[in-house]
Amino acid sequence: MALIRPFRGIRYNPTVVGNLQQVVSPPYDVISAEQQTVLHLSSPYNAVRLDLNQDVERYAAAARTFHDWLDQRVLIQDEEPSLYFYRQEFTLKDGSRHTRTGVLAALRLEEFSAKTIRPHERTFESAKSDRLALLRSCQAHLSPIFFLYSKPGWSLGQTLAPELTAPALVTVQDTQQTLHQLWRITDQALIAEAAAGLAREPLIIADGHHRYETALRYRAERLAAQKRNGGDEPFDYVLAYVANVREGGVVILPTHRLLREGPLASPQHLRTALQRDFRVALFSPTDRHAFFAALRAPGPERHIGCVLAGASHYWVLSFDERVTQGLPVSAPLRALDVTVLHDVVFQRFLGLPAEVQKQKFAYTTDEEEALQWVAERRCQAAFLLNPTTFAQVAEVCGHGETMPQKSTYFFPKLLTGLVFYRL
Repeated sequence: MALIRPFRGIRYNPTVVGNLQQVVSPPYDVISAEQQTVLHLSSPYNAVRLDLNQDVERYAAAARTFHDWLDQRVLIQDEEPSLYFYRQEFTLKDGSRHTRTGVLAALRLEEFSAKTIRPHERTFESAKSDRLALLRSCQAHLSPIFFLYSKPGWSLGQTLAPELTAPALVTVQDTQQTLHQLWRITDQALIAEAAAGLAREPLIIADGHHRYETALRYRAERLAAQKRNGGDEPFDYVLAYVANVREGGVVILPTHRLLREGPLASPQHLRTALQRDFRVALFSPTDRHAFFAALRAPGPERHIGCVLAGASHYWVLSFDERVTQGLPVSAPLRALDVTVLHDVVFQRFLGLPAEVQKQKFAYTTDEEEALQWVAERRCQAAFLLNPTTFAQVAEVCGHGETMPQKSTYFFPKLLTGLVFYRL
C-alpha cells in the first residue's frame, strides 16, 4: 500500500532571503550550464547552490551550505508535521490554460517488486551515483519526486478544501510563466483522510526515477549500518509530490533527439535504406506547417520526423506495427514511437548500440529549437517524436517494464526549494 505521512518541512525564511522567486530553481536534471550560472547569480540563497552547485567539492559544499543556512535561519523548519498542497497554473504553446494540483508528503519507500511504486523509465548509473553522493552529504531530500495515481471520483483538493481558503503560503512564477502556489495543511483529520484515500493506489513515477532508486540505496545503507531489516525512520521515506491523473493538468511533452555526432550516411543513402521499412514523405523547409501537420496526423500509421543537416527536405517516416516485428520486447513497448526510434532507426539503420546512444544525443521538447540546431549545424540530425500518452505509460508499468530513458517529459516541472525534507 502507498503510505504517505505529514512531515516538518524545511522552507526558506522570507524575512532573510526576500523574494522567494529568486531562490527556487528547476529540477537539477533540466538545468543547462547557462541557466546554472544565472541561478547562482540570482541570489546567494538560490536552491541550485544545494542541488547543483559549481564548487569543486560539490557534495561537501552542498552539505556545508545546507547546515549554514539552517544555523543562520535562512531555512526554518515548520513546527507541526504537515502536508503541502501544491498548485500549478500554466499555458501551453497552443494557448490552452491548465491547472495541476497535488500534495507534497513523505512517502514510504517500497521496493519495485512490491508493485506499489512503479517506474516507467530506465535509469543511468552515473546520475544515481551523483544523487547518492549528494544525499549522503546533505542527509536531506532537496527535490520532490513526482508520482501519479489514477482514481476517478476522488480529489485531494476537495478532501483538503477546508484548509485551502486562506491565501497561499508561497506564490511564485517561473521563467516559463507557470504560477506555483503552496498551502500548508496541518489538520490531522484531513491529513488522515487524504492518506486513507491514497492508501490502496499504486503510484507511477513520472519524474525522479534516479532519485527514487537513490533513496532505496541510501535506506539500504542506513539499515545495514544499524544491522536491522526495517523500521520507521525518516530515511524510510522520500519527499514526494502525488497527483491524480484523472483530475487533468497532467501534460506529457515529446522529447526530441538531436544527434550530435556519430556515423551517418548521406541523406540519399539513408533515405534509400529507410524506405525498406518506412514510407518517407518529403517536405520543403519553407513549409514547416505541412511538415508538422504530417508528423502529428492521426490514423492507423505512426510518424517520426527526421531533419538532416545538408538535406534539401524534411522527412516524415510513417510506419505501422510491422516495423517492430522481431524485436525482443513486449507489445506495449513495441507500441511506443520511442522504441521504434531507438531500436529500429538508431540501432538497425544508424548502427548505434543502446549503450552508446546517451553520449551521442542531446534532447529538447521544442521542435523549433530542434530545427534550429540542424540549421546551425550544431547537430547532424534531429528526430522528432509525438508525445507518449499516459495510457501507454500505465500499460508499460502494468507489465512490469520500463521505457527507454527520456521517453516522457512531464510539464511543468516541480520547483526545487519550496520544501525540503530532512533525514
